Amino acid sequence: MDDVRAASIQALLEPILSDRAMELVELSCRPAGGQLLIRVLVDKVGGVTIAQCAQVNQQLGQALESSNLIEGSYTIEVSSPGLDRPLISKRDFERAIGEDLQVTVKTTDGRFKDMQGMLLAVQPEAVVVKTISGNVTVPMAQIQAAKKALRW
Repeated sequence: MDDVRAASIQALLEPILSDRAMELVELSCRPAGGQLLIRVLVDKVGGVTIAQCAQVNQQLGQALESSNLIEGSYTIEVSSPGLDRPLISKRDFERAIGEDLQVTVKTTDGRFKDMQGMLLAVQPEAVVVKTISGNVTVPMAQIQAAKKALRW
Protein backbone atom coordinates (compact mmCIF):
# COMPACT_ATOMS: atom_id res chain seq x y z
CA MET A 1 0.00 0.00 0.00
CA ASP A 2 1.41 3.39 -0.86
CA ASP A 3 2.47 5.42 2.14
CA VAL A 4 0.39 8.49 1.27
CA ARG A 5 -2.85 6.51 0.98
CA ALA A 6 -2.09 4.57 4.17
CA ALA A 7 -1.37 7.76 6.08
CA SER A 8 -4.57 9.34 4.77
CA ILE A 9 -6.72 6.33 5.74
CA GLN A 10 -5.03 6.20 9.14
CA ALA A 11 -5.73 9.91 9.66
CA LEU A 12 -9.44 9.26 8.98
CA LEU A 13 -9.43 6.21 11.23
CA GLU A 14 -7.65 7.57 14.32
CA PRO A 15 -10.48 9.83 15.62
CA ILE A 16 -13.02 7.04 15.03
CA LEU A 17 -10.92 4.67 17.12
CA SER A 18 -10.06 7.26 19.74
CA ASP A 19 -13.76 7.90 20.41
CA ARG A 20 -14.11 4.19 21.26
CA ALA A 21 -10.88 3.87 23.30
CA MET A 22 -9.53 1.58 20.57
CA GLU A 23 -6.14 1.51 18.93
CA LEU A 24 -5.02 0.58 15.47
CA VAL A 25 -3.05 -2.66 15.43
CA GLU A 26 -2.62 -3.01 11.68
CA LEU A 27 -3.80 -1.37 8.49
CA SER A 28 -3.30 -2.93 5.08
CA CYS A 29 -4.59 -2.32 1.57
CA ARG A 30 -4.24 -4.57 -1.44
CA PRO A 31 -6.00 -5.22 -4.71
CA ALA A 32 -8.52 -8.07 -4.49
CA GLY A 33 -10.99 -9.10 -7.16
CA GLY A 34 -10.77 -5.87 -9.13
CA GLN A 35 -11.20 -3.60 -6.12
CA LEU A 36 -9.20 -2.37 -3.15
CA LEU A 37 -9.37 -4.41 0.06
CA ILE A 38 -8.80 -2.33 3.20
CA ARG A 39 -8.11 -4.49 6.26
CA VAL A 40 -8.14 -2.88 9.68
CA LEU A 41 -7.19 -4.66 12.89
CA VAL A 42 -8.26 -2.88 16.07
CA ASP A 43 -7.96 -3.69 19.74
CA LYS A 44 -8.69 -2.24 23.15
CA VAL A 45 -8.40 -3.25 26.76
CA GLY A 46 -10.99 -5.97 27.35
CA GLY A 47 -11.21 -6.83 23.66
CA VAL A 48 -13.41 -5.74 20.78
CA THR A 49 -16.89 -7.02 19.95
CA ILE A 50 -18.29 -7.78 16.51
CA ALA A 51 -20.75 -4.92 16.93
CA GLN A 52 -17.89 -2.50 17.66
CA CYS A 53 -16.04 -3.69 14.54
CA ALA A 54 -19.21 -3.12 12.49
CA GLN A 55 -19.53 0.43 13.87
CA VAL A 56 -15.91 1.24 13.00
CA ASN A 57 -16.44 -0.25 9.52
CA GLN A 58 -19.52 1.90 8.93
CA GLN A 59 -17.89 5.11 10.16
CA LEU A 60 -14.69 4.52 8.18
CA GLY A 61 -16.78 3.88 5.07
CA GLN A 62 -18.63 7.16 5.59
CA ALA A 63 -15.35 9.02 6.16
CA LEU A 64 -13.81 7.52 3.00
CA GLU A 65 -16.87 8.44 0.94
CA SER A 66 -16.86 12.02 2.26
CA SER A 67 -13.15 12.46 1.63
CA ASN A 68 -13.15 10.99 -1.91
CA LEU A 69 -9.79 9.48 -0.97
CA ILE A 70 -10.24 6.28 -2.97
CA GLU A 71 -11.27 6.17 -6.60
CA GLY A 72 -13.15 3.06 -7.64
CA SER A 73 -14.68 0.35 -5.53
CA TYR A 74 -13.28 -0.94 -2.26
CA THR A 75 -14.14 -3.28 0.58
CA ILE A 76 -13.43 -2.57 4.24
CA GLU A 77 -12.81 -5.38 6.72
CA VAL A 78 -12.54 -4.45 10.40
CA SER A 79 -11.70 -7.10 12.97
CA SER A 80 -9.81 -7.73 16.17
CA PRO A 81 -6.44 -9.46 15.96
CA GLY A 82 -7.67 -12.58 17.74
CA LEU A 83 -6.64 -14.28 20.93
CA ASP A 84 -3.64 -16.10 19.52
CA ARG A 85 -1.98 -13.26 17.67
CA PRO A 86 1.71 -12.76 18.33
CA LEU A 87 2.83 -10.09 20.76
CA ILE A 88 5.36 -7.98 18.91
CA SER A 89 5.44 -4.39 20.05
CA LYS A 90 6.01 -3.03 23.53
CA ARG A 91 2.37 -1.87 23.48
CA ASP A 92 1.24 -5.46 22.74
CA PHE A 93 3.05 -6.61 25.88
CA GLU A 94 1.66 -3.74 27.96
CA ARG A 95 -1.89 -4.78 27.01
CA ALA A 96 -1.09 -8.33 28.13
CA ILE A 97 0.09 -7.51 31.68
CA GLY A 98 -1.53 -9.95 34.09
CA GLU A 99 -2.14 -12.53 31.36
CA ASP A 100 -0.50 -15.93 30.92
CA LEU A 101 1.95 -16.01 28.02
CA GLN A 102 3.86 -18.54 25.98
CA VAL A 103 7.29 -17.12 25.13
CA THR A 104 10.10 -18.51 23.00
CA VAL A 105 13.47 -17.02 23.95
CA LYS A 106 16.79 -17.26 22.13
CA THR A 107 19.41 -18.01 24.78
CA THR A 108 22.94 -16.61 24.75
CA ASP A 109 24.25 -19.92 23.36
CA GLY A 110 21.92 -19.65 20.34
CA ARG A 111 19.40 -22.27 21.43
CA PHE A 112 15.69 -21.67 21.89
CA LYS A 113 13.85 -22.07 25.16
CA ASP A 114 10.08 -22.08 25.65
CA MET A 115 8.61 -20.67 28.83
CA GLN A 116 5.14 -20.07 30.12
CA GLY A 117 4.02 -17.73 32.85
CA MET A 118 2.15 -14.60 33.81
CA LEU A 119 3.40 -11.31 32.45
CA LEU A 120 4.09 -9.14 35.49
CA ALA A 121 5.72 -6.04 34.00
CA VAL A 122 7.05 -4.39 30.88
CA GLN A 123 10.31 -2.50 31.27
CA PRO A 124 11.96 -0.25 28.66
CA GLU A 125 14.03 -3.12 27.20
CA ALA A 126 12.62 -6.25 28.87
CA VAL A 127 9.56 -8.04 30.23
CA VAL A 128 9.15 -9.78 33.59
CA VAL A 129 7.40 -13.16 33.52
CA LYS A 130 6.34 -15.09 36.63
CA THR A 131 7.13 -18.75 35.92
CA ILE A 132 6.86 -21.81 38.15
CA SER A 133 10.56 -21.41 38.95
CA GLY A 134 10.27 -17.70 39.86
CA ASN A 135 10.27 -14.30 38.19
CA VAL A 136 12.32 -14.12 35.00
CA THR A 137 13.41 -10.90 33.28
CA VAL A 138 13.60 -11.46 29.54
CA PRO A 139 15.29 -8.88 27.30
CA MET A 140 12.99 -7.91 24.42
CA ALA A 141 15.83 -8.56 21.97
CA GLN A 142 15.89 -12.24 22.98
CA ILE A 143 12.15 -12.83 22.49
CA GLN A 144 11.66 -14.82 19.30
CA ALA A 145 7.90 -15.35 19.68
CA ALA A 146 5.28 -14.54 22.30
CA LYS A 147 1.53 -14.90 22.52
CA LYS A 148 -1.17 -15.16 25.13
CA ALA A 149 -1.57 -18.70 26.44
CA LEU A 150 -5.04 -19.98 25.69
CA ARG A 151 -6.85 -21.72 28.52
CA TRP A 152 -9.39 -24.40 27.69
